[in-house]
Amino acid sequence: MPTALVFTLRPQHTARVPSGMGRVAHAMVMELIAASDPELAARLHTANELRPITVSNPLSRPDTGGESHVCPERSQRLRVTLLTNETEDLADAWLAAPPEELRFGGVDWAVERITARARADIWAGGESYTRLMEQALQRAERGPGRWTLEFSSPVSFRQRGLCQPLPTPELVFGSLLDRWNACAPLPLPGEVRRYAAESLIASKFDLRTGIEVSKNGVPQVGVLGRCTYIAREHDPLLAGCIEALAQFAFYSGIGAGTARGLGQSRAIASGDRAAARGRDRYAAA
Repeated sequence: MPTALVFTLRPQHTARVPSGMGRVAHAMVMELIAASDPELAARLHTANELRPITVSNPLSRPDTGGESHVCPERSQRLRVTLLTNETEDLADAWLAAPPEELRFGGVDWAVERITARARADIWAGGESYTRLMEQALQRAERGPGRWTLEFSSPVSFRQRGLCQPLPTPELVFGSLLDRWNACAPLPLPGEVRRYAAESLIASKFDLRTGIEVSKNGVPQVGVLGRCTYIAREHDPLLAGCIEALAQFAFYSGIGAGTARGLGQSRAIASGDRAAARGRDRYAAA
């Protein structure tokens, strides 16, 4: 079951840290996994780009320069998503016995709370693949599809060895399809990729450039903002698959670098409130 956890962290001292903390946060989460399940950590470490885990940049408002300021007066939120049944066990363990303190980026962080409840944090939640698909097919029966996605951290794609920042329907939903089929027990048909490329168009958008500095100091250009996609031809089954992928984006992220915080996304179309209620599968966390 895809699960999104939000850690509320408070730095124990004032410090200057890299503005792009996604990579060091990911390394810390991998150490946390290794402490409880070394074999799982080893498999995740050697996995390709389609890893069943994402880790956000914990800085809610990173500075525009290379460094940001953290202090005990302001807590930060670290988001971790887990996409397979194997990794879901980690969520249950962390919710049952949260670590008291974490260390990364040269800072000690007190763990104030971990939640998987959508009512507690709009970026938390959990939903089964089966339920995502059932709800998506029900929505698709109502008529022509329309999907608005919000890109909250830079989204880009690797295409022919280059970085492609434009969120075309084929790249967006092709990325989601690849990750769904790598993690879900029931894969979606490859015809979804053709449908996205030939039948979906961007109807309106409000996008801006987002830049994340790589570990080699090279700027990685992506997009932030919102984009609405509509279907020119309505196929209830394929539109249902697109709807499922749009909702899945909340957990999987979109494009390259999701394991270190890039591509954080969510569907914000008119049905989003119902989707948020559906994500709240944890009665208490």
